[in-house]
Amino acid sequence: MMNSLVFSTQGDWDSTTLLNNAEEVFASRLFVSLLRKRGWIGNDQGGELTAYVVLQDDPDEEVGIFPGSIEIQVPRHNVLIVNRDPHFAFESTQVYYQEIEVTMSVAELYLEIDSDQNIVQCYMSLFQGHGIGSGNAETFTLL
Repeated sequence: MMNSLVFSTQGDWDSTTLLNNAEEVFASRLFVSLLRKRGWIGNDQGGELTAYVVLQDDPDEEVGIFPGSIEIQVPRHNVLIVNRDPHFAFESTQVYYQEIEVTMSVAELYLEIDSDQNIVQCYMSLFQGHGIGSGNAETFTLL
């Protein structure tokens, strides 16, 4: 069965949950880093995606999220990252923001939740440029 994770928070630890296939996951750390590369003329050059969970009862093991999906639900923002490729090829990754596909516009997405270290960080950068040149990326904080 593929993972289908949903991370949800209203901004405090008491409202924070992580579900996988509709069952609660007790994790001490959730980490997602997506970096997309663009060439000088704005063409896609692939990228990197790292995503894992560290469970509370096994703090030394990073459990991969993909193949599957993770939905990030935070106040005023909803992000969905999907990669169902059994070989986890980056080219199969799709990203949706507020239910709109933004796969080719994403420059970076970063999520780090670590309850042991009290780290809560989430931001997204979207490419803004069109035409010649790779364009600028606008970054906004999600959490």
